[in-house]
Amino acid sequence: MLKVKLLRPEAKAPTVAHPGEDLGYDIYAAESVSFSARGNGIVPTGISVELTSSDGGPMGALLRDRSSMAVRRLIVTAGVIDSGYRGEIRVVMENLSDAPAEIHAGDKIANLIPYPVLTGQIEVVEELAQSSRAAGGFGSSGRK
Repeated sequence: MLKVKLLRPEAKAPTVAHPGEDLGYDIYAAESVSFSARGNGIVPTGISVELTSSDGGPMGALLRDRSSMAVRRLIVTAGVIDSGYRGEIRVVMENLSDAPAEIHAGDKIANLIPYPVLTGQIEVVEELAQSSRAAGGFGSSGRK
């Protein structure tokens, strides 16, 4: 479940164009923001959220690019919303274009994707279980 608190009159609640099919919620800019060429900025949404799973477990969320913004070369560069965070969601964005860009109040700017909290206790150990990959890193699975 997604609970939303509107923090200012111009804020819009997230929406889902295709419930049961879309992975994330569309979130909106609460004010206009101008980006210089190759610049960055923070876009306020005017909302705070609380997410819980169907069994009542804690959920966080990830902020990800909307394809319509990415085509304009406006990308989301940060975006972890922890389960206990109750402040305003503000979207950090980067303009990868050589031309200035603008987001207007009311524009859809990012996807808010619910994600279960999977963090648990940390145990420091002397050894880890063996695996077939072992320490193989970049390129270790082959080129094709």
